[in-house]
Amino acid sequence: MATSPGNPRLGFLGLTPNDTAVRSDPVAQLALLLAKELWVLKDRQLVLEAVLSQNGIPVRDLVERWQPSAAEREAIDAARRQFTAEVVAALEGPGDRR
Repeated sequence: MATSPGNPRLGFLGLTPNDTAVRSDPVAQLALLLAKELWVLKDRQLVLEAVLSQNGIPVRDLVERWQPSAAEREAIDAARRQFTAEVVAALEGPGDRR
């Protein structure tokens, strides 16, 4: 099933965000929330890169070549661990949490 302006269903899933199956499934809710958040970040990153490039800052190249220091790598790793823990916690039922 294709997604089009006249068909607001969620692609091959055949669901909309308001369907009971989505509202009652925490995994589906999480997937939709993460997809929405990911798109917002991707969109803003693309815009930021374009604006900076138009102003003479080759940000795409700079980001590709960047090498983090040990402290920066640890901060990035800690942020990733925190993010992962929050996603896992969202999937656990209230009685499953430690």
